[in-house]
Amino acid sequence: MSRPLAVVTGTSSGIGQAITQNLLQSDWRVVGISRRQAHFESEHYTHLCCDLTETSHIPEITQTILKTHGPLNALVNNAGVGHFAPHEELSPAQIQELVSLNLLAPLLMTRGFLRSLKETRGNVISISSFSALESSSFGAAYAATKAGLKHFGDSLFDEVRKSGVKVTTVTPDITRTPFYDELTFAPEEDPAAAVTPECVGQVVMQILSQRPQTITTHIVLRPERILLTKRPARNGKK
Repeated sequence: MSRPLAVVTGTSSGIGQAITQNLLQSDWRVVGISRRQAHFESEHYTHLCCDLTETSHIPEITQTILKTHGPLNALVNNAGVGHFAPHEELSPAQIQELVSLNLLAPLLMTRGFLRSLKETRGNVISISSFSALESSSFGAAYAATKAGLKHFGDSLFDEVRKSGVKVTTVTPDITRTPFYDELTFAPEEDPAAAVTPECVGQVVMQILSQRPQTITTHIVLRPERILLTKRPARNGKK
């Protein structure tokens, strides 16, 4: 029996890396997409270097993957970017990048793979953010894209549920990843101050192993405590 196939975006670090490692350890094949090269010690991992903000290329990418690797069993929309500042201080390019990578790319990736996922009765899993669930001062545009991603998942589930496709949105709160390396804030070192990427990866595997007729549409992960530290920084990407 051939291994099921997953496509994961943003595999070079953090949550995407942890999800991919869990999939490979659970006998999946993975096609990973990220701007930076990602390496895994597995013959079942294939990497595509791609900037998903160049959204015009996504239809071709999805078709190439299907032709090369066969039917898809799971799509994990994980790649994302964060820009945090008073909204009037964000550049138009930063706002465009937020919308392109956090929202438009997942919509186009899902569109490209949806017919294949209907054939396999597969999963669409999108990694949103706790910012999608509440107001976010100095992160209004970021929160808007993540809220849009969650609403897309909720609506898509109602649209495709009778086809057998499972749609789940995972909304982690503060997670200890390189996402914060270029930001002006980050979780403190206390283990209680952040979710771990490995926890998110484990949740994805729980979703994929669930009884097919029962769908978890939304999962929220939160750390025990909110402990942030401020520091000089640039911008957050994953």
